[in-house]
Amino acid sequence: MSTVGRFTRRVAAGLTVRRDDPEVEAELERPVPGWWLLVGTSVLVTLMLLVAWASVGPVNVVATALCAVGGFLVAAVPGLARVGVAVLAVGGLVLVGSPSVAQTLALVLLVHAAVWACATTTRVTWRMRVELGVVLDGLADVARVQVPAQVLAVVALVVSGREVGTSDVWRVVALVGAALVAAVTLPRAARD
Repeated sequence: MSTVGRFTRRVAAGLTVRRDDPEVEAELERPVPGWWLLVGTSVLVTLMLLVAWASVGPVNVVATALCAVGGFLVAAVPGLARVGVAVLAVGGLVLVGSPSVAQTLALVLLVHAAVWACATTTRVTWRMRVELGVVLDGLADVARVQVPAQVLAVVALVVSGREVGTSDVWRVVALVGAALVAAVTLPRAARD
């Protein structure tokens, strides 16, 4: 391999990147610290586990601590399979317990948000910065998924024989409305 080949390589954009440089610094217009995203992922997973735990029994200090440790581990350990373990735990808790309609709808939202957050933070380190547009674009996608997901959750509850009261219908309407507003108002990144 030539000296030039050892020290540089051509990137598709025509830029020259030196291999001996430890990092490449990109110019970001609105950077979000990576640790914010990782902490947010941890909080989402913790909330998801707490809502699922509440369908089984009372939420006490031990349950909260276990859910917080689970949320921290999902955010701290790299890899997308980590959220799969948390979602399986949620599924197991839901099968053992009997969540209310509000808990079911909250779990649908939290599972989608946690899976997105884990997929987004899979390669994010604590020191990294991410463009805000990437985060908002992903949140808009989660909001777009919520509209049919919440409706399907209610249909599944009705088909399974659950009583869906008037207050539950209003919760669904409010949640679907909020998801629609978020999907419309969150900016969409330009696709090249």
